[in-house]
Amino acid sequence: MKPIQPLKHIIVKPLASESLGVRSMCLYVETKDVKAVLDPGVSLGPRFRRLPHPREYKALEEARRRIRHYASKAYVVTVSHYHYDHITPPFESDWVWTWSNREECAAIYSGKLMLVKNIKRKINLSQRQRGWILQKFTREIAERIEVCDGKTFEFGDTVFRFSEPVPHGEEGSALGWVLMVTVESRGEKLLYCSDVQGPMSSKTLELILAEKPDMIVVGGPPLYLAGFRVRKESIERGLENLAKLVSETRVTVVDHHLLRDRGWRDAARHAFSEAARHGNMLYTAAGFLGLEENLLEAYRAELYEKEPPSREFIRWTRLPADKRRRVEPPI
Repeated sequence: MKPIQPLKHIIVKPLASESLGVRSMCLYVETKDVKAVLDPGVSLGPRFRRLPHPREYKALEEARRRIRHYASKAYVVTVSHYHYDHITPPFESDWVWTWSNREECAAIYSGKLMLVKNIKRKINLSQRQRGWILQKFTREIAERIEVCDGKTFEFGDTVFRFSEPVPHGEEGSALGWVLMVTVESRGEKLLYCSDVQGPMSSKTLELILAEKPDMIVVGGPPLYLAGFRVRKESIERGLENLAKLVSETRVTVVDHHLLRDRGWRDAARHAFSEAARHGNMLYTAAGFLGLEENLLEAYRAELYEKEPPSREFIRWTRLPADKRRRVEPPI
């Protein structure tokens, strides 16, 4: 399959996502006026009481390489919120979850115009702390840092228009708020909605549809948390709203939390049928790139069974947690 490029004036390239084997929604966007990386972060996460499989670390390594490459081309980087799969944090070392360190952070943000979510309002405590640390480190190396909540930035004939904070999933979520951003250039609109999870919030759905975008990149609902950390009713609403969204949008890319569950395609079957019924296109990030989905986290337990890691890797997993963060896994 060939990569999809449905817009004439806005180049869109997913750089990392669950369908590409990692936790992320990192997106590269280019117009004649500006190049940008949206949410330049990637991570792995705990699952099935096992650390990530070596194949997940290889996917993380590849994603880090892609993000660094495209960040080197970009002038703008954006931050919708401060979860570690959406930023590159200035850790001293983290070989377990993010493969991020101060050098990696500097490579992403040095010389950039950083358009970031406000860390003083509509934010929970953990993200406020993470945002403060990121901005403290990048203040001396970025061209400048601009709080972008509800603001518009112009680059020639290209406009970046940020929403006010919307819920990270369902209304009142303890996970806080995120920003959406519309990239508009020469009559075309791309809308990037990171962790709206469907969206679960019907108010967020109204905001998205009011933009009348030509293309949307959106995070789906976290099926794997249904009835555990997220109400089943909220998951169902997220799937229903996703179906409404794709019925009114020419091109939609859905990924992220939705693809942490192996049953995601069956759960999203109504959205696929609605897209087809209205002559619209619905892809994952991998599908948009012309690739097969590579759901590694969802199949972590099977990977350990079918592709047992080396003895050296198993020894690494048994290191004390603090030491493990400072030692690169033997993959």
